This record gives sequence, C-alpha cells and structure tokens, in this order.
Amino acid sequence: MAFTKLAKHACMYAALTSGVALSGAAFAVEPGDGGGGSSCSVSRETGSGAVFYVPRGGNGTYNILGWGNGTGGTSSTYRSLLTAAAEECVLVAAATTSNSGSGREVESAVNQAKSRYSSIVGSDPKVCTSGHSQGGGGSFNAANRLDADCVIAVQPDTIYTTQIDRPVASDVDVVCIFTTGDVLAPASPFNASNCRRNSTKYTQETGSGTHFAPVSGSGGDAGRYMREYINRWLVN
Repeated sequence: MAFTKLAKHACMYAALTSGVALSGAAFAVEPGDGGGGSSCSVSRETGSGAVFYVPRGGNGTYNILGWGNGTGGTSSTYRSLLTAAAEECVLVAAATTSNSGSGREVESAVNQAKSRYSSIVGSDPKVCTSGHSQGGGGSFNAANRLDADCVIAVQPDTIYTTQIDRPVASDVDVVCIFTTGDVLAPASPFNASNCRRNSTKYTQETGSGTHFAPVSGSGGDAGRYMREYINRWLVN
C-alpha cells in the first residue's frame, strides 16, 4: 500500500514538472478574451529574471501583480493570460523562472517593477502575488516576502512541487482558484485545505477546465476569476 502511494506521488510530480512545458506547445496562444473592464493597452518589457507587462491608459497610476510560473513554464507560456491581466490596468511583474515556489524570484520581479516604473506605480503601490500551479503555491511565500496586500493563487499546487512555508498575515486577502477538470492540483483533498489553513481572509472559487487552461488564450474560467479579483483588489 505504501509503495502504491509513493508511486502515485511520483507520477503526479512527474506530470506537474513536465506538463506546463508540454502544454505550452500543445495549445495555441490566442489574444485575450477580455476581462470585463479592460481599458489599458499593454507593452511587454524585459528585466533581470523578469518580464513586465506595462499598462498605458486608465488613470495613469497602477498597482502591481507579481506572477510565478508553473513548473517548467515561462512567462511566455502565460503571455496571453498576463497580457489580459495587465489590460485591466495593473502592472504585471512576472518572474521568468520555471521554479517559482520559494517566492524569491517573484519578490525580485516586484521590487524591480517598483524601482523601474516608479513614475507610474507611485511610492506605495498595492501588491498582489499570483501564479499558476507551483507558482500558485509559491504566491503565498512571495506574499510573505513582499508583505503583499493580497494573493490570487491559480490552481495552486501545495504538495508536490512546493509547500507554503507559513501563513500569510491576517490582513492579506486570499483567493484560491480551482477547476473541476484539474487532476494534477485539484482542490481536494489537500490543496484547498492548505490554502485555507494558511489564510485568515480566505475565498475559494471553482470553475471548469483542466490544469492547463491558464496557458490557452486568456485562461478560461481560471483566467476570468483571476481578472475578477484583480479588479476587486488592485484596480484604482
């Protein structure tokens, strides 16, 4: 019985560590399908270990979304998703690492954004950390490193590729987004309970789609919920 469990865990880990990279090639990345309140144009600019999706328009002052990729993925894997997010008039600071669970690289990306784009984010922007799969679990760790205001975790894996090191502060808004067709990082039995246990102000959303929905177009239901919470927590 113990061997069966170990074998299952090994298979799940292998799928998570290879799946995002494979799915990036398998799905066509298309223009975003809109986020309901999109009003900004977006340019994509490169930093040190980071890519920035920079908005133009709206009121001209923007808050920051820090992004961590799923295992094996890059910011290019999520290009349409992150462009659609920035179109909501937030600056997206995306780490380029394929192993974002520690939160260190997302912390670096956000701090670069604060310095590089100080003229449009101001001296004290709101910061929300986000990510997919390993990056979703890592968004809790990044939030603690950055003293972030909120966490938007997309299909977070908190078991196989990363763990949440400690709960986020009691005033941090958290949403974990799951999908019914996700067999790699499903809500039950562990991921939702781990999200809840490490949050005080916790919300959970469930949509349709597989674990790889976020790498196709603007992310299906997972992307729609992501943009909904961006608008709720980050749009001025």
